[in-house]
Amino acid sequence: MEDDVMEFSVAHNRKYSKEHVWFQEKDERLVIGISDFLAEDIGEILRVILRQAENEVDEDESLFSIWTADEKLTFPSPFSGMIDEVNGEVEISPDLVNESPYDLGWIMILNPHEVDMEQLLDADEYVEYLADL
Repeated sequence: MEDDVMEFSVAHNRKYSKEHVWFQEKDERLVIGISDFLAEDIGEILRVILRQAENEVDEDESLFSIWTADEKLTFPSPFSGMIDEVNGEVEISPDLVNESPYDLGWIMILNPHEVDMEQLLDADEYVEYLADL
């Protein structure tokens, strides 16, 4: 019996959560999106629900949600902070998240109050985590 093979990429200039969200530091802010692994795993994304820019978010509070044909996934924030910017293009064209999760399909930019990037996985640790799933 053959195992299903799933092809995906992992960007090395980011940190990852175990919920498959990536975080890229940029000018003391965090650009946030979902990993290519998750985009491949959940299939076609039908809708992305974003919080409003200029809203505070608490640690563990919902940052954004993604709807597929089978489920609605909600992603908690590992940090408290202010949502500086949201990518409205992914609300209009949610397929951008599937097609370009590390580039055009970014979700939002968060200005964290305090950030501990050590609680996140680097690219190699994330690949090891995926291998154990």
